[in-house]
Amino acid sequence: MANPFFNLALLIIFHFFMPTFSTKLSTILTDQSALLALKDHVIHDPQNVLETNWSVSTPVCNWIGVSCGYKHRRVTALDLTGFGLVGTLPPHLGNLSFLSLLHLTDNCFHGRLPVQLSKLRRLKYLSFGNNSLSGEIPSWLGSLPELRSLFLYHNNFNSSIPLSLGYLPKLEKLSLEENQISGSIPSFIFNMSWLQIITLKNNMLSGSIPSVPRDLVSLERIDLGFNNLTGHIPRDMFDHLPSLKGLYLNCNLLSGRIPISLCKCKELQILSLSSNQLEGSLPVEIGNLSKLQIFHIGHNQFEGEIPHQIVNLTLLEDFICTHNNFTGEILEKITNLTLLRSIDGSYNNFTGTIPGQIDNLKKLEQLRLGANNIDGPVPLAIFNISTISIISLALNQLSGRLPSNMGLWLPNLEELYLGGNHLTGSFPMSILNASHLAILDMSVNYISGSIPDTLGNLRNLKKLNLETNNLTSSGMGFLSSLTNCRGLENLAFDDNPFITGKLPRSVGNLSGSLEQFYASECNISGSIPSEIGNLSSLILIEIGENELTGTIPSTIGRLKNLQHLYLSYNKLEGSVPSELCLLNKLAFLFLSCNPLDPVQSQNRPEMVTRGISESNPKVQLR
Repeated sequence: MANPFFNLALLIIFHFFMPTFSTKLSTILTDQSALLALKDHVIHDPQNVLETNWSVSTPVCNWIGVSCGYKHRRVTALDLTGFGLVGTLPPHLGNLSFLSLLHLTDNCFHGRLPVQLSKLRRLKYLSFGNNSLSGEIPSWLGSLPELRSLFLYHNNFNSSIPLSLGYLPKLEKLSLEENQISGSIPSFIFNMSWLQIITLKNNMLSGSIPSVPRDLVSLERIDLGFNNLTGHIPRDMFDHLPSLKGLYLNCNLLSGRIPISLCKCKELQILSLSSNQLEGSLPVEIGNLSKLQIFHIGHNQFEGEIPHQIVNLTLLEDFICTHNNFTGEILEKITNLTLLRSIDGSYNNFTGTIPGQIDNLKKLEQLRLGANNIDGPVPLAIFNISTISIISLALNQLSGRLPSNMGLWLPNLEELYLGGNHLTGSFPMSILNASHLAILDMSVNYISGSIPDTLGNLRNLKKLNLETNNLTSSGMGFLSSLTNCRGLENLAFDDNPFITGKLPRSVGNLSGSLEQFYASECNISGSIPSEIGNLSSLILIEIGENELTGTIPSTIGRLKNLQHLYLSYNKLEGSVPSELCLLNKLAFLFLSCNPLDPVQSQNRPEMVTRGISESNPKVQLR
């Protein structure tokens, strides 16, 4: 016989706990329903994550991307980052009332953010970065009291930054970069005491940078680059940013001088002010930024000398000051900054010589000092830096011979620009040891000697410019050698009057990627090989002012991409091939000063009866 007291106890337990069980059941079902609604709004699931895993036959808390709280067994986190999901966001997501993390970055969600998300009062982390969401940035985001991180970067949001974001008392990270946000930067941005990171780059923001009215001890990074900001950088802005580590104001329309207060940011590691209209000299206090690693001030209107105090930036790795009006010496001041990896001081008015101590920079990878007034010889020391990949010293006043063994210790060299100087001596054969070399420009110098027939050992060559020198090549064997360079795109050896011989038939075996071929003003004889028609990517051919004879090969008509053909001042005979009429992209045709037959057909391209009146310099800096 059953115990009546036992049955009563079971009844009491069932009475009190059944509502709780029912409540838990209904709430987890609510979460399940919200997530299934999201699944229904996804029209493409390339990894079949939702299709195969999100099933009513499996507990919600075991679904991929879903996390539940231990106590309430409610969905607390939804992370579907990088699944490539395509679709829209359903309003049902607002029913995930215990959600603290919503991470849908790197997908293809489009449309607007549903207003029902404003019900997620526990939300701390919200990221929709790298999607295709559009519309205004919703003002209801300001009603999420626990929000600490808001990432809406790389979408299609427009209009302005809503003032309601200033009501987020705990916000630490704000990323709105790479959208279409316009208007000015609201003043509340620099009045949020817990803010650590703010990135607004790559938008259409205008107006001036707001002032910083109070100490923001947590703020470490400000990125306002690639906008249309104007005016001066606030003079006292940096009096209140003691923890600032990264400042990006590049690619705006800012003017005026660098505020001296900037040098109070002793924690600053990255400073990017490039591509503005800033002016004046650099403050000597710049030496106080002893933790600076990245220093970019290129494309401005700075002038004067680089302060000697730059020697105090012993952690500096990347220094770019290109396209300014700086004067004086630069290399003497930075050869003790042994952590430097990149220097770009091109397009200034720097003077002085290249010091032998430059090989102190054991980690240097890029040295760009083209278009200055640096003189003297090129020391061997610069070629002793085994880490270097780019050397650009073009358009200076360098003189003397290149070191004969310059290429022996350059295992990583990819680009070498020495054009537009006063260098003499023989072609440095040792450069053939720089097996990774892709760009070699030694143009417009006084380099002599034979072009090596083994030049094709540089199999990675893409651009070779030897024009305007005193180089020789009696058999033009270097051209046959260059057929080994299957990625060659630009080849120039024009204006070398001591190059003689015939164009070999192997010219047709040059790279299928070759676009420009300059061989004018040499002493080339013989006929134009018909194999030149094999170079289907050619855009430009210049072989004028030589001693070429014979007829113009009809195979040139196969060069469907050809835009520029210069054959003037030769001894070419016969008629102009009708195949040239098939070159629809041909814009410049120079055939003057050849004993060609008169042109009979009015349908043929207009013959330009003059030579090139103005040469375009091909000397490259980068």
